[in-house]
Amino acid sequence: MGEVSRTLAEARKHGSLSREEERSVTHGDFWVPDAERELYKSALTALNAAGIPYVIAGAYAIYEHTGIYRETKDLDIFVDPTLLVGAMRALKGAGMSARLEQPHWLAKATCGDLFIDIIFGMGNGLAMIDDDWYRFSRPAILAATPVRIAPAEELLWHRLFISERHRQDMADIVHLIVCVGSRMEWKRIVAKTGEHWPLLLAQIQMFDYVYPQHRDGVPRWVREELLDRARADMERERTAELVTRGPIISRFSFTIDVHEWEMKDLREEIVNRALARPLVREIAEAQVWDERSEQVEDFLS
Repeated sequence: MGEVSRTLAEARKHGSLSREEERSVTHGDFWVPDAERELYKSALTALNAAGIPYVIAGAYAIYEHTGIYRETKDLDIFVDPTLLVGAMRALKGAGMSARLEQPHWLAKATCGDLFIDIIFGMGNGLAMIDDDWYRFSRPAILAATPVRIAPAEELLWHRLFISERHRQDMADIVHLIVCVGSRMEWKRIVAKTGEHWPLLLAQIQMFDYVYPQHRDGVPRWVREELLDRARADMERERTAELVTRGPIISRFSFTIDVHEWEMKDLREEIVNRALARPLVREIAEAQVWDERSEQVEDFLS
């Protein structure tokens, strides 16, 4: 961080930052190498010029909501899947290449060794990026460019399903709650979580553990409703069916459940339903792609 701060200080000393750059998160704690910053600026300018609605998620969004810095060279741009092809055309017009990694959720805009993730769904197939991400977003400046930052509610909900061995977003969730929980629209969070409410309850209990004296972030009615569901669920009749929802939150940690313990994989069923959507095939077949991953080619074959 010392070297980063000196670089920023030198730029300010010599007056080489524009007003927009001074306000930009990538010129504060998120000072990033020039090549990445210029790629971001080029991509965001192209999307803005094309009139493509999008939001910034990932570490930059967490920083905007919480002030917490986490070193990253990744930029996550979330777009409605119906706008994905147009977004990729705009990025290609800015000199980038378009690669489709997964037909139901992930594309990349690349420039040499650099890339930007363009996310239009959830990897587990549960949902596509919808209008709520943009409608409830907030303005910010990134790479000296006006952008919209993903809403805290959708960020929290999205992170409920990320629990890989190498990537666990519990800290992001509890930090969002402690920083902006009192301003969140919890009815939207509970409704969006739906049948996956145990994940939300678990993270609220984790929040209570991490911050034992802090109760303002979560309304009382949310706890009461989720605990009522938990009590009712204790009385639910169980069957002998071997089934796991583990892969919905971690593909890798629960591989043994499916391949050795022979449990029914609910993630696979959900992803297959997502892949069956006509829009997903339209995206995969679009002529905008310079490259398609092996998974996409298999899907199309």
